[in-house]
Amino acid sequence: MLRTLLFALATLATTNIWAQSDDLQQRIQGFQTDLKEGYAVKTLNLKGENLGALEAEETATRTHFKLEAREKTEDNLGRSVKRSVHVQVFSFESIDDLNWAMKRWLPDFIDHSAVRPGRDVKNVPHVDPSVVIIDGTSIAVLTLSCSQFDLESFRDWRQRMLTYFGSASAVVIEVQGCEGPLMWTKNAPDPKDRSWK
Repeated sequence: MLRTLLFALATLATTNIWAQSDDLQQRIQGFQTDLKEGYAVKTLNLKGENLGALEAEETATRTHFKLEAREKTEDNLGRSVKRSVHVQVFSFESIDDLNWAMKRWLPDFIDHSAVRPGRDVKNVPHVDPSVVIIDGTSIAVLTLSCSQFDLESFRDWRQRMLTYFGSASAVVIEVQGCEGPLMWTKNAPDPKDRSWK
């Protein structure tokens, strides 16, 4: 009886993880499909922004891809380039696992900058424009090159990320420009909350 109960619980937990993973994969696929007319999806030889301690975390699933524009446009340095963004999506088996990952990530955040929960900062050295969406058991991070930043397209990327990777309860962190400012723009945690400290 006990063996049957344990087997049933293990099966239920595994099924739940697969269901979460399938849902996240569908959202990633939807995001890529929504942008396929203007962007090609690249998955090989990716570099992107250094995400600090998050890259070392043990995750249930991890996806990294680059969206590269099909046509060239001029960047902020006057060069004709194919604009691109990197998207990395991490999923964890439980909210507790995500909370522990956040505790380790915030002191060693993007490009090894330190961030405090719920606290905006004017300057984050070496950090490129980024959108971070923390929702349920997943973290989705979009980064783009500083030389390709403009506020209007950045807001468009933020909205697209929220459409596919966010919900009403999602926490959103934005680096709205080259090296800042960094702002908690949606559902910022209380700085006194110990969950991510």
